[in-house]
Amino acid sequence: MEPEEFTLVRDALRSFAARHRVDRADEIEPRARTTAQRALDELGLGELRLASPPAATAQECALLAEEHGRQPLTTSLLGTALLAPELLRLLGNPASASRPTLALAADLRFPGPYRSPLVAWDCAAADSALCVEPDGTVRRTGLGPPVRTADLLRDVRAVPDDGSGEVVGRLGPDDRRRWQSYALVVVAAELVGAAHAFVQLSTRYARDRRQFGRPIGSFQAVQHLLADARVLVEACTSATRYAAWCLDHEPPDGALTAARVAKAEVNTSAVEAVYAGMQVFGGIAQTWEHVAHLYLRRVLVGTRLLATTDDLLPVLAEEIPSAAAEDAPSAEPEVTR
Repeated sequence: MEPEEFTLVRDALRSFAARHRVDRADEIEPRARTTAQRALDELGLGELRLASPPAATAQECALLAEEHGRQPLTTSLLGTALLAPELLRLLGNPASASRPTLALAADLRFPGPYRSPLVAWDCAAADSALCVEPDGTVRRTGLGPPVRTADLLRDVRAVPDDGSGEVVGRLGPDDRRRWQSYALVVVAAELVGAAHAFVQLSTRYARDRRQFGRPIGSFQAVQHLLADARVLVEACTSATRYAAWCLDHEPPDGALTAARVAKAEVNTSAVEAVYAGMQVFGGIAQTWEHVAHLYLRRVLVGTRLLATTDDLLPVLAEEIPSAAAEDAPSAEPEVTR
């Protein structure tokens, strides 16, 4: 998109998020979910990556995911508007009368080499789910009953385990890397948005909350907590935005390595930043009526979404040294003639 066009799209998403955010767990109810999802669908964001070439870059989609993460929203942007359309595009955009989301393993990670139950993740308004198997085969399957997760904002449903999934295509090795990279970056970007917004909320609270006749933000211990949290947020923001840039400019191998680094960084830094914000809020953050636990739940679930740190670090330990070895100058001695 042109910069002006992207600004309009981002501002429309911000306006939507401000109108449909939830501030308490008690506000999460089916009618409100349906109304919010309908309003999001009217923005047409599902078309951004469906065309070839896409109307929006991967960097722009990552920024939109970041905006969506800043507010506690019950809508499906990632599953039905960003991830499933990208998968269909990589498959050659096969004609589809359904509206799919993403199918993941029951623990919300990428499906592994061994058969296990699946769930349809982030499936508000979806009527099917796409599962990418380890060999690149993509199957479409129906949706089962709801499944409870710690993230109260996100719809997750079981996937029928009857082998009735329809094969809709197969990703080649490079496209499978592109898909994994894009998915990791988009999910990481939403977590970055959530962590950043929560640290901002806790900073404003520290300015307003008074104790012993002074704002608690004037106490050095609180300042250290918030400063450390801000550094953590900046670290995962930088890693994620660089990974998003790599999606648009680097070959599949390099983009996947950057995406794995970003997700590993977010898995650690976003959680620590939100923990710091919870401490600043103090006891009020532990209550059901406060918004804090909605952010905390989303970030905690996000640390195991697609790939955990334990999944990523061993792979990165093998990838990065080999890449460095390729770039290193030859150790052979120069021959003087």
